[in-house]
Amino acid sequence: MKLKYVVLLILFCPLTLLGQSSKTTLHGEWAFALDPVNIGEKDSWYTADFPLTRWDQVTVPHCFSVDPRYQLYTGSAWYIKKFKQSPVPPGHRAFLRFEAVFYKSAVWMNNKKLGEHEGGYTPFEIDVTDALSAENTLALKVNNAWDTTTIPGAKTRVVYENENNAQVFPWINYGGINREVYLIIRPSTYIQRVKIVTDPDLVKKTTLLQVRVDLANADASKKITPVLTIYRDKVKVPFKGKLKPAGTSQSTGALWIEGTLAAKDVALWYTDEPTLYEAEVIAGADTVRTRFGIRKVEVKGTSLLLNGEPIRMGGCNRPLDYPHYGSMDPQEILEKDLALIKSGGMELSRISHYPVSTHLLDWADEHGLLIIAEAGNWQLTPKQMSDPVMRKKFQSQFSEMVERDWNHPSVFAWSVGNEFPSQTDEGKSWTKDMYAYAKSLDPSRLVTFASMFVARDIIKKPEDEASQYVDFISSNMYGNYLSNLKHIHEIYPDKAVYVSEFGIRTDGVKTEQGRVDHLAKAMQDFRQCDFLVGASVWTFNDYQSRFPGTNPNGYRPWGLVSPERELRGMYYAFQEEFAPATVAFRSEGGKLSITVTARKDFPSYTLRHYKLACGSQTFDIAQLKPGESKTFTYEGPAVKEIALVKPGGFTVLKKSVQQ
Repeated sequence: MKLKYVVLLILFCPLTLLGQSSKTTLHGEWAFALDPVNIGEKDSWYTADFPLTRWDQVTVPHCFSVDPRYQLYTGSAWYIKKFKQSPVPPGHRAFLRFEAVFYKSAVWMNNKKLGEHEGGYTPFEIDVTDALSAENTLALKVNNAWDTTTIPGAKTRVVYENENNAQVFPWINYGGINREVYLIIRPSTYIQRVKIVTDPDLVKKTTLLQVRVDLANADASKKITPVLTIYRDKVKVPFKGKLKPAGTSQSTGALWIEGTLAAKDVALWYTDEPTLYEAEVIAGADTVRTRFGIRKVEVKGTSLLLNGEPIRMGGCNRPLDYPHYGSMDPQEILEKDLALIKSGGMELSRISHYPVSTHLLDWADEHGLLIIAEAGNWQLTPKQMSDPVMRKKFQSQFSEMVERDWNHPSVFAWSVGNEFPSQTDEGKSWTKDMYAYAKSLDPSRLVTFASMFVARDIIKKPEDEASQYVDFISSNMYGNYLSNLKHIHEIYPDKAVYVSEFGIRTDGVKTEQGRVDHLAKAMQDFRQCDFLVGASVWTFNDYQSRFPGTNPNGYRPWGLVSPERELRGMYYAFQEEFAPATVAFRSEGGKLSITVTARKDFPSYTLRHYKLACGSQTFDIAQLKPGESKTFTYEGPAVKEIALVKPGGFTVLKKSVQQ
């Protein structure tokens, strides 16, 4: 007998797995100890009666690498949590969920080893139903060491790299339980994964919705009736969908729901107008609530289109690093950074070499940032890329990222790596295969990788390098921007190009003005290339590193801001260069005439709902397409400054006024 479903009202999407029947936070106070000679498992540190009187008491999320006593320690460490738990209700199961643990971890509950995980930035879950009791001892062994088999890690021997470079990667292996921990009680049959694909018809204004639901432990003999409801601004939106088989899925509980959302109920997601919906699905005793957005991102020739409109935007790379916190990324710091990024016009970013937190993507969804999400493969060698074990590890980390993040409207593309030797046969094979793997998980998004070879003279034709296999070209470059971009465009005249890294260090010039001049020249070059869709500065912030070339203070000083987030001159220069409009003014007879012009070179996109602030007066700019202008007249007391303000209150441009 086949599993039966009745669809009452549908639409839901990004699955967080945390909005379900019962969730208890287990982060907070834990006991902690280092295990530098790896005796913990042999001596049974995980047992309930093991004495913890001399252990540290720490607060999870926790990064042991930033504790002054263990600074930059590499090796094993243990976390112990004791907690009480009421019995799991009949017909339910209990799961531990770790949002991220760097890098390898093993989990024990009440003297039983329950599982292991490898990968430092993606979530994992372990079924603890049979081990759970009224009084519980949860033990986690963590190891942040790296070698040639970890991702990220060291390189296998290659002729093109010095041994001291090859043994390290350029960011710190911040060890610990770096993100939240939960105990989740679910019904035995529960919603395991949900994926939604929105395909708006930009002419009819309707939207085709395709939703996949995977139920875990589905019993084919029992009838389950999913109830799905969608809201916008807390108001229910009508929607009818049809059920169809989930294609090649092997899961008994997999299904697709497909239908069309009426034009009157569709509000597209834009960076300046990031409309979000809230959705709920109930399947049996399980419930998921989440948000999503409706937008269409595509490449056509050399253009990147958002909802049919060409966009060209600035962006940044943000290494996950903050003094005294390492890679924990507290919400207060995260929101401060993202507000500076948004205000700086850095809205289309390959923001990190590894999966970022859901908190970052939630903020990006809410405030309008576009993100290329990247996992692993920082300069893997040909030997590593051809190793089936390494490929499997990468695919595991990549799929954990994709299945967690595939419904965030801010994520528009996946990256399958950074600066690997893409001109080799192994690099080409990797790119072709991982592109196919990414599309098998999520065909609705674009796929790219950050190349350090595509702009080089050794690349003469598309067949010479792996960029031939991806949807748009991403290139890391430091100088010679115009010639590099023209070289790429000559090889790929019909592909969009994105500069995934560019910039200059603070110690690469005599003064900060030297960096500002470097930026001005880069922007002059970028604006001559109509095939360029974006450019991300390396980096938003300075970051700690062991990599050769790091300064004696332990930092690589690429940042627009200091480690403590003090704004440097380069931040203000970027803010002006990346602003999507220019502001000009003239004073006539006590009046101030102010003209706002949307850029049509770089960056370039349609402005929506901006405001011009002048003294106590504010002018609304309803919409400006690239190249269009609007003029406003200010009459009032003398003002010192004019500001261009994005929706959400982000000031992206300031002009001093002398009347």
